[in-house]
Amino acid sequence: METLLDEVKVGIVEGARAWLSNEGDAVGGLRQSLTTLVDVAHQHGPILKAVADAAPGDARLERVWETFLGSFDEVVSARIAQDQAAGITPDFEPLPVARALNRMDAGMLIHAFGSGEKAPKDAVLSAIMRVWLSTLYPFDAAASIENIGR
Repeated sequence: METLLDEVKVGIVEGARAWLSNEGDAVGGLRQSLTTLVDVAHQHGPILKAVADAAPGDARLERVWETFLGSFDEVVSARIAQDQAAGITPDFEPLPVARALNRMDAGMLIHAFGSGEKAPKDAVLSAIMRVWLSTLYPFDAAASIENIGR
């Protein structure tokens, strides 16, 4: 399971590189990052669900799952801090917000793509994009939310 999670992580990180490394437009980079996240989760949803479901009953797997999620917390927190320094994100403690956003994503993506009939990718992307934009870039959120999916 750890090897499978590593493969999923590689896909997510590769797609998120532009936003995480602060290349170009913040909102455009976030949109690209979250689009890749949804695509990867759509493809690997059953793996994510299996790990999340099994983790509470297996201490080693629980550490692996938390390490997987936690690795995203650190990089998202760092990007939030950069955007706060640039004045495009409100001032708040970055790490707890990064953790909340990432756990929201995990829950939403597992629910949408983890088993059986999968939810429409566009609807899932729109929902998580709205929360991320409203949280991180509320100064431009209204215009950005109108452009979701375009």
